[in-house]
Amino acid sequence: MKHGLIGCSFVGVWEKPLQAIPEFDRRFSLNLFGDPYSTTCGFTPEGYVIAKQFAPSPQPSVIISPARIQVSELTITRVTEVYSQVFQELKQQFPHDMMFPFSSIGINSEHEWLELESTSETILNKRFFANLLYSQSDTERILPFDVRFEWRFKDQTKLNVLLQPRAGIPNGVFAGINDDRFWSEKPLPNSELILDLFTESVANVKTKVAGLLN
Repeated sequence: MKHGLIGCSFVGVWEKPLQAIPEFDRRFSLNLFGDPYSTTCGFTPEGYVIAKQFAPSPQPSVIISPARIQVSELTITRVTEVYSQVFQELKQQFPHDMMFPFSSIGINSEHEWLELESTSETILNKRFFANLLYSQSDTERILPFDVRFEWRFKDQTKLNVLLQPRAGIPNGVFAGINDDRFWSEKPLPNSELILDLFTESVANVKTKVAGLLN
């Protein structure tokens, strides 16, 4: 079984809604992902968006709205670097609001497991639909598309999990993870802490979800 991290996203829900959506310097925005010719920026119905175009999904992006901020990248290191640059700019524009900015944060990630011993259909049926398959005589087959659940642990942490068959790969599974953390009245996390949180979360997800797929 082979694991791969596809992408990461930091989500911060503002403690108080932003009174004004920031607009960054255009040069800063276009250079944020190191590819100004493939990057776009500007106001959209979602808020102020900086996004790298023509890139495989998940696309690197930053979305800032009155309610929240989302920083998405392909690796832990890159999401940490982009987070650091973006919040340097935000602290200049909203110094008071950035002291205790979030009510909650999300340390979110997307994963794939390939080269499984069985097909994703067989594994997901075994783990989640065995009762339907074997206890009802009229059930011939179940084709799983999305399996969503909240996974709560004894240490009070929890994960919101989405499992899907990996598109075009019979022996593969995709996992989308929302790792939400309460953050009210805490200061803005620095880039070192964000790096630690993502490293810890991804390692935990890798262990926990792999156990479901064995």
